Amino acid sequence: MPAVHPHQIKELNEIIEQIEKELKPDQEIGGQSKPVLTSLLKAQKSKNKPVFFKARREYSDQIISHFVNEKKLIKNKFHVNGAEYIFLL
Repeated sequence: MPAVHPHQIKELNEIIEQIEKELKPDQEIGGQSKPVLTSLLKAQKSKNKPVFFKARREYSDQIISHFVNEKKLIKNKFHVNGAEYIFLL
């Protein structure tokens, strides 16, 4: 794994803080593009409304791993690696 530079750490921490502000108990986290996730939720007839957070593709997996390992969130079944958006559902 390549070394992480200080400005990258700052970016990661800012995104993590944004997600923690919106986090509610029993939510799931994942990465997916907005149009794809919206259509998947419509097909599943899900009433849950996702909250999206913009993230760099190379950071999304690290951020999701942080929440799964540290905060014990469940990774959503619609999650894909290297997504441009992180969502809470």
